[in-house]
Amino acid sequence: MAEIRGFRAIRYHLEAGDEPADLLAPPYDVIDTEEQDALYAGHPANIVRLVLGRQHDSDSAENNRYTRARRHLMDWLATGQLRQDVRPGLYAHQQTFEDAQGNQHTRRGFLGAVRLATYDEGIVLPHERTLRGPKVDRLELMKNCEANLSPIFFLYDDPEGKVDALLEAHRVQEQELDVTTNTDGIRHRLWPVFDADAQAEVAEILKDAQLLIADGHHRYETALAYRDFRRSVAEDGGSDQPAPYDYVMAFMVNIHDPGLQVFGTHRVVHGVADFDASALLKTLEDSKLYDLQPLAKELVDTPLELELKLAEAAEDAPSFILLSQHLEQPILVQYKGDESAPIFDADTPEQVRRLDVSILHEGIFDRIIGISMEAQAAKTNLRYIKSLEAAVAARKNPEHQLVVLMNPTPVAQVVEVCQSGGKMPQKSTYFYPKILSGLTINPL
Repeated sequence: MAEIRGFRAIRYHLEAGDEPADLLAPPYDVIDTEEQDALYAGHPANIVRLVLGRQHDSDSAENNRYTRARRHLMDWLATGQLRQDVRPGLYAHQQTFEDAQGNQHTRRGFLGAVRLATYDEGIVLPHERTLRGPKVDRLELMKNCEANLSPIFFLYDDPEGKVDALLEAHRVQEQELDVTTNTDGIRHRLWPVFDADAQAEVAEILKDAQLLIADGHHRYETALAYRDFRRSVAEDGGSDQPAPYDYVMAFMVNIHDPGLQVFGTHRVVHGVADFDASALLKTLEDSKLYDLQPLAKELVDTPLELELKLAEAAEDAPSFILLSQHLEQPILVQYKGDESAPIFDADTPEQVRRLDVSILHEGIFDRIIGISMEAQAAKTNLRYIKSLEAAVAARKNPEHQLVVLMNPTPVAQVVEVCQSGGKMPQKSTYFYPKILSGLTINPL
């Protein structure tokens, strides 16, 4: 049984001259060094100092990016830069953005607190594998700050859109935060719903829902680890009543929301010994499992046309496009096998075998190119690029042996995989846009 409730969010209090966009930041795992520097320079209280503080050569056990994050959080609360709401709330959140074709979309959701549940309880369902490193990092940050600084992104099933309609009915314009981020032009609107009856109605609508993790697998598993840690050190040995750390801050979106967009994440192969692009094509052809179609070389100058051809091919079969400086033309690859083809591990569920990312990672990266599943997980020979234009341009880098352009994984397939108990390769889904850090903080 899913349990959703409001929480007393910590939020920025804007001083005269403060621009909200200068205080907020993308999720920590998409911030590179250059953007980190820009966020630091933009405002002395930017949330980046909490979610991804700088590391210094002089760092020690007593003074490091985690302890500094805690000091910043305490200082900003003490000075009033951050303030905690006096009542629990759900926080309706809308993001308006354009896709690559210039079409405008608005994704609707809300921020709330979700009771933590292990995967085997069947309430929260994952779809991707996780790595130990990011979880160690996030757990240390949680232990120091005692807060959820960024939400987990969940999907839920509400065919009639009851939750969004209810939150829209409680919209108060005077309480609304409205900010457009400079780097991407995305408009973010957020307003609190403090009405206890409305919160109870949302909880009732979703009490039987299964919650699918769209983004934030590492942070969700970190929240479980933090809950267990807090229980283990509780002075009273634990209580029958749920504690704040039994919940995690979540951004919740209806899988039927028309603004729910999934984009492709493209792959780059590098550092593989004795890699031969032409030999790869011959192996694919000889296997009889793949249909290879050379495309006009001029298409690399119009990436959107490449994307269109890839999308059209996917209507018939799982497909991807291969690019390389060692290939004269882009190569469209369509998979002609079925779920029984001998390219999958024995324990790979049928729902996972239908995915182009699984066919690529298990059938080609692992079995043909020789990038083991362990190497894939460690990103030893793989890089990931979200931008289509950047991926097409990446083929010119002499370090890059192969670029693979990918279609997005449809939401319906993500749901099927979650319900099957299977796991997709990492970076199989890219739900756009990301949720800003700093809109709300959930104290634990």
